Amino acid sequence: RPAENRPRGPPRRGPPAAAPHLTPPRRAAAAGPGAPHDVNTLIGDQNGDLDRLDKNLGTLQKQAQALADRSPHLSEDLTDAVSKVNKLNEGAEKVAAGAKKLRTGLGTAKTGAADLDTGVGELKTGASTLDEGMYKLVGGSGQLAGGLHDGAGQIPDYDRQDRDVRTQVMADPVKLASKDLHKAPNYGTGFAPYFIPLSLWVGAMVAYMLIQPLNRRALAVGASAWRIALAGWLPVAALGVLQTVALMSVLHWAIGLEMVRAAGTVGFLCLVTACFAALVQWLNARFGAAGRILVLALLMLQLTSAGGTYPVQTSPGFFNAIHPFLPMSYVVEALRRLITGGGLGPVWQACAVLTAFTAGALALTALSAHRKQVWTLDRLHPELSL
Repeated sequence: RPAENRPRGPPRRGPPAAAPHLTPPRRAAAAGPGAPHDVNTLIGDQNGDLDRLDKNLGTLQKQAQALADRSPHLSEDLTDAVSKVNKLNEGAEKVAAGAKKLRTGLGTAKTGAADLDTGVGELKTGASTLDEGMYKLVGGSGQLAGGLHDGAGQIPDYDRQDRDVRTQVMADPVKLASKDLHKAPNYGTGFAPYFIPLSLWVGAMVAYMLIQPLNRRALAVGASAWRIALAGWLPVAALGVLQTVALMSVLHWAIGLEMVRAAGTVGFLCLVTACFAALVQWLNARFGAAGRILVLALLMLQLTSAGGTYPVQTSPGFFNAIHPFLPMSYVVEALRRLITGGGLGPVWQACAVLTAFTAGALALTALSAHRKQVWTLDRLHPELSL
């Protein structure tokens, strides 16, 4: 064959190949039908023609050329095969891990299947209960419909006037009604219980500015302490009674003060002026010139805590605290019941409190008179003289 038609490929290593030779027909026949084909087989027996030989040689040349073309890429194919084997190994590891997770998931699925079976049982029980409840609901709906029908028949049919009245009641359900149990006819009557005891206290205070609370001549001769106290108290108490009569006469006939219990008011005021005179006498007898300042201070405390103008509950806490311990608080409350009417409970309470204040003040005045029967330098030369 020509040189350009020879198969190309890498040079062979090792001993040179022997030249091809033709196997005799007899040797090929002796080899049997299972022996490998050689050149002589491809060429054919001795009766073959040259055309068949040429065709077989062309096929052999193509196969040899293909083998020669693939030989340089054998190393690259081997590397590629190794890479694919490594990837196959990694994939096999992932498949193993996934199989492990699948095994765990199958266990969980088994537990979940058991829970699902239990839940299906409970669902079946609940469905039965729901079915029973639906029957009851149907029965209750029928009863409700019947009751609503009966109730609709019992609703009254009001006319327009009745509807207007009920609408007004619904719009204004609460009505404020103010009612005076014992109404004062005017502001003068309402403020009289506050200003009457004020005038009596001022009258006692002015009287003891003119009259000595303790008679000096009786102190000098060593008279009884009670006698001295009563001798200083009775004249001022008598003046207080005259002041009370004059004051109430002016208030009634000149100003028009109307009293529900006029006689009771005048008698109670006589007790009030006696109490005030005893208190003012004791403060002057015990503290001397300073007692006059204490009398004025006590008057201010009584005016602010008596509740004569506004309820004492609206006053500061200090005045609420001293309110029960001052005599004018009881006087104001009692005069309201005597002038405008009401129960006499506060009047009797005020009488008891005023009697106690009067007796206590006279006792303290007697004690002061007993002490002043002993002369001292302070009495002979007082530091303060008014």
